[in-house]
Amino acid sequence: MKHSTFTFKALASAILATTALILGACDSEKQNIRFGSGNKGGLYDQFATSFTAKFNSEHQDLQIQAKNTAGSSANIRLMEEGFIDLGIVQADILKDYLMRNRMGSAIAAVAGLYAESVQIVVSADSDIKTVADLQGHKVSVGEEESGVLRNAEIILEAYGISFEKIQTENLNFKDAATALKEGRIDAFFCTAGIPTPSISELATNKKVRILSLDAADMNRITSLHPELTLSEIPAGTYAGQDSTVQTLGAKAVLVASLLLDSATVTKITADVFAVGTQQTAGIPAAFHPGAAAFYKTKNINVDVAAPLKGHGPIPSTGD
Repeated sequence: MKHSTFTFKALASAILATTALILGACDSEKQNIRFGSGNKGGLYDQFATSFTAKFNSEHQDLQIQAKNTAGSSANIRLMEEGFIDLGIVQADILKDYLMRNRMGSAIAAVAGLYAESVQIVVSADSDIKTVADLQGHKVSVGEEESGVLRNAEIILEAYGISFEKIQTENLNFKDAATALKEGRIDAFFCTAGIPTPSISELATNKKVRILSLDAADMNRITSLHPELTLSEIPAGTYAGQDSTVQTLGAKAVLVASLLLDSATVTKITADVFAVGTQQTAGIPAAFHPGAAAFYKTKNINVDVAAPLKGHGPIPSTGD
């Protein structure tokens, strides 16, 4: 009996090992592309999830794996460190990073996706009427390594408010909306395309307001940070929103690592172009050679990123 038990276990182990080898061989034929999106409840996550599903259904030799991250700054770091191949970043955060990083970067543009708006959300019955009123309150300023965090810092500084003058929380969009609903915070910053799913859901369950910025304040901020632009959130974007909100915004940009081969990036760019979200104007980075090759077929000229020093573009097949 012991002998037969041993034989069964040995046979089962052999079958499992053989199956793993076969599956591994099948998977090795596919190129895995790691796509850094953003936190759950935001449009980065929504775009990455829907685009990944569509792309994977149409390309059997290429498979994108969408991965949630903290957002723009995290995606920049993860791409530079080789942990992701694609990512979405705010144009203002990307420009700021590239201007500080003069030694060269692995990050290249693929396409502008959509406009994002800085949204400062408070309860409708709150005594917070302006940004200046945030002082002393408990405010979520976005996750660490997010573009939201940098936008919150810039806007608050323009009103003479440092993070030390508020009670900061570092929550993602979904958790921030829940915390405001439950009264655990007084306000939260959110930079995202509109309507933002987590704010839409919040507004259907609780009366909220989105703060407008004064024209003079916005002009002062954009003069110091020209990568930010004026933005409007039309009345009716969210339940109970009766008037248009004046705020700041930035463009969401799809970027790719220069280590990702050009043929793959050309296919990705073509699929982005097909869904009608592609933009090439106002992008603060040179374009990946694969993206530039696609745009050339559409008679669109873009600046092309130079290869990284020491090696040319190579396929990226990490998990």
